[in-house]
Amino acid sequence: MKKIKLIALALVTILAIQSCKKPGLGGDATVVAFPKHHGKAIYGATVFVKFDTEDSPGTNTSSYDATFEGEANEEHVHIEGLKQGKYYLYAVGYDSSISSLVYGGQSINIKRKDRKDEQNLDIAVTE
Repeated sequence: MKKIKLIALALVTILAIQSCKKPGLGGDATVVAFPKHHGKAIYGATVFVKFDTEDSPGTNTSSYDATFEGEANEEHVHIEGLKQGKYYLYAVGYDSSISSLVYGGQSINIKRKDRKDEQNLDIAVTE
């Protein structure tokens, strides 16, 4: 009986530790963000990431926890090394067809089963 109690205690401890992991960097998940303005790809955008929320912290980029810059010739931004959890992504880019900055955000929830996968996410941006 003592052995069963020890095993049960060990399992509860492991589950408690696993559930305490906070969203952030240091994981295996990758989000590939595709900023789009009226369906048109925005090249070379920057994506700001806020950990542990699905709500926008606003347009002040210093309110975000991490920054990922896209390549000038790519229509997407790789956001690598995320743990499971909730994130809010805020994309900022330049639409040369209207000579204007465009920006917008989208939340994403990386589930435990998807934590080692790559997920694509369209982010609608506007002026």
